[in-house]
Amino acid sequence: MSSAIESLELFPRKSSEKTTLSKSSPAKDDTKVEEGVLTYLDIDGLGTVTRDEVIGDYDADESPFAEVRAVASGTDDPDTPVNTLRMWLLGFLFTILGSGINQFFALRYPSVHIVSLVAQLIAYPLGVALAKTLPLYTVNLGPLGQWCINPDRHFNIKEHTVITVMSNVSFGFGSADATNIIQAGKAFYNFDLKPGFSVLIVLCCQLMGLGVAGLAAPWLVEPASIIWPGVLSNCALLSTLHTRANAMANGWKISRLRFFMYVMVGAGVWYFFPGLMFVALSYFTWVCWIVPDNLVVNHLFGMVTGLGLSPITFDWSQIAYNTNPLLSPSWAAMNVFAGFVIFFWIVTPGLYYSNVWFTAYLPICTAELYDNTASVYNITRVMNSDGTFNVAEYEAYSPSFLPATFAFVYGISFAALTAVPVHIYLWHGKEIKDAFAGRTKLDIHARLMRLYKQTPWYWYGAITVVVLVASMLMVHFYHTSLPVWAILLATIIPAIYIIPCGIIQGITNVNANQLNVLSEFIAGYMFKGRPLANMIFKIMSTDVVGQGLYFAQDMKLGHYLKVPPRTLFFAQGSATILGALTQVGVTLWMLGNVKDICSSSQADGFTCPNGRTVYSSSVIWGAIGPARVYSIGRIWSGLLHFFWIGALMPVITFLLYKYLKKTDGTHRDWLQFINWPLIFVGTYNVPPATGINYSSWALVNIVFNHWIKRKWFAWWSKYNYVLAAALDTGLALSALVIFFCITYPGGVFPDWWGNTVYMNTADGNGLPWLQLPKSGRFGPANGTWH
Repeated sequence: MSSAIESLELFPRKSSEKTTLSKSSPAKDDTKVEEGVLTYLDIDGLGTVTRDEVIGDYDADESPFAEVRAVASGTDDPDTPVNTLRMWLLGFLFTILGSGINQFFALRYPSVHIVSLVAQLIAYPLGVALAKTLPLYTVNLGPLGQWCINPDRHFNIKEHTVITVMSNVSFGFGSADATNIIQAGKAFYNFDLKPGFSVLIVLCCQLMGLGVAGLAAPWLVEPASIIWPGVLSNCALLSTLHTRANAMANGWKISRLRFFMYVMVGAGVWYFFPGLMFVALSYFTWVCWIVPDNLVVNHLFGMVTGLGLSPITFDWSQIAYNTNPLLSPSWAAMNVFAGFVIFFWIVTPGLYYSNVWFTAYLPICTAELYDNTASVYNITRVMNSDGTFNVAEYEAYSPSFLPATFAFVYGISFAALTAVPVHIYLWHGKEIKDAFAGRTKLDIHARLMRLYKQTPWYWYGAITVVVLVASMLMVHFYHTSLPVWAILLATIIPAIYIIPCGIIQGITNVNANQLNVLSEFIAGYMFKGRPLANMIFKIMSTDVVGQGLYFAQDMKLGHYLKVPPRTLFFAQGSATILGALTQVGVTLWMLGNVKDICSSSQADGFTCPNGRTVYSSSVIWGAIGPARVYSIGRIWSGLLHFFWIGALMPVITFLLYKYLKKTDGTHRDWLQFINWPLIFVGTYNVPPATGINYSSWALVNIVFNHWIKRKWFAWWSKYNYVLAAALDTGLALSALVIFFCITYPGGVFPDWWGNTVYMNTADGNGLPWLQLPKSGRFGPANGTWH
């Protein structure tokens, strides 16, 4: 059966709903590119913005997908210089500065994160300046040939793309998760972690991600249907900065660059209101302001600890809290939002007001762990000074309790873990087999990339094997209490999930990686009482998939902009190593030199929030363990049923599609839109995300990627992804200014009604539905849990 995504449109148009365009001439596998004909301005041409929205011909000279046609040209000039000194200088500069600054502030709360779009924007004038100032000089490298330091005075889009990729690799997606183990181990457990271990754990996780991404490239990068919507805004910004053509689109003549600048400046200026001066515009819980003491209204409509039933907010950071809504296809957004409505606006209130799992004594939506007095769980009380679990103190203190949303989201995660591979096997099994056999249908981008010397698969295989051996040696010689064989088990998980998770994210821009739950679950049972082993096992399975997907996404960016594969390989590899070493160095320096680092009362706010979270998680799963809460008869054992529910639902939908046909014998195409992985996994960020982050996200998505796309397709094609990049860039720049110029120096905006009204409510105060019993405790009687 053909791929679901290839056999339907992102939202099908009726045959009469077409915009006119003459048919493109075909381009076959022996595509030739004439020197000097490359014009990236073509993507802004009239042919692109008026092209029909339906999935096109794979043999055509442009992408068969409208989303890609809007930002990536189907032409290339192989002689465009990429491996230049100016590219490497800027790439390494942003790698070191970006990863170092982000890691420094990752240990602080509140923090700031420099996103790659900011680096991408700043790199442009710097690249132009270097092209103008560096001498036009060629170095003779003997047997290695010649290297042209500065080939011309034109900073081109391919160089810019590689710099963007290096920025993404090293800091674009935040600090390396493995550095949180260093923080948790040294600052909270007081383990004697050697510098060699700290370097190896970060390098192994990052490089293993690169290895598996490269091995999975035939399934995640080359196929045209794996669009990777997340990179389309990067493509849009790159093409905008390197483009000067300007076609009319539904009456709009403004150029992409001018449109980008206007929106970016406007978004940046506007964020000062919801982000600093009028925070109630962000938490626009107007219903709660009217009845601040009504518990039900605040539980349902609140955005601090409530379910966020209203979709109204004036803060782009709230709307794009999970992902940018302008990037996902509308059918995917509808699946995600449907899942949220079912699970958190219907099921969760029923559980909460029925006091299932004693949740009615707690706020309905927070990310905290509580004890039986409704206070935040005191983890240090159940831990010995050597980092081991104190069973006697645990039995005298309290079992752990989760709020309704937090408890239920674990069940949904269990369903996602089984739904993802089952769905992918049913709907995409044929493409997976075809890619393995080398029968993938190539579009113009893949055919053009085939003209370059490819990166051999065994380069990535060698990285994977070397890192695997290094990981085994690391856990053995540094006495981590994690068996060597556990590293093999930890790497089996990424091997199983990297392709299914990548296909889902590559089509929908929804992160399907829920392996943190699976790895915590497995490690909690297998390595009970060994927190360091628990943390290493989790990071070696979860982070490898996460990093691998980031690498694959960047490979797709290079694929769209025709960056030579081997140049991209060395760029990603060098940035990975340099960024990892920088982040480890910054972390170790701060842990050794910043006074009271990671203390909750640290004077400058360097409380290590991420390390504290990893520490708490390792205690809950590694010390208290899942056996005490998920085993048969325990408080949350019923959630284990979601494992088989998640596996069953995609099968039911697939069978209905295959056998429940119309009277004329055709399939009921709407069944293809029911995507159970998205329904289950789309709500992964609850809590801390609430309903406002899903309802506003879905509303914006439907307006732009369904209504505007169908009604004004030319406008959408020309401006949609530029708008996405401009809004994110403006927000990021504004947040940096607020942080460095106001927050970090200690400045505060004066208190007034607009900054406090949303907190002076039952929602802001996190009030529960039920008051504590007269005993002051709820749950099982003392001494009955163990």
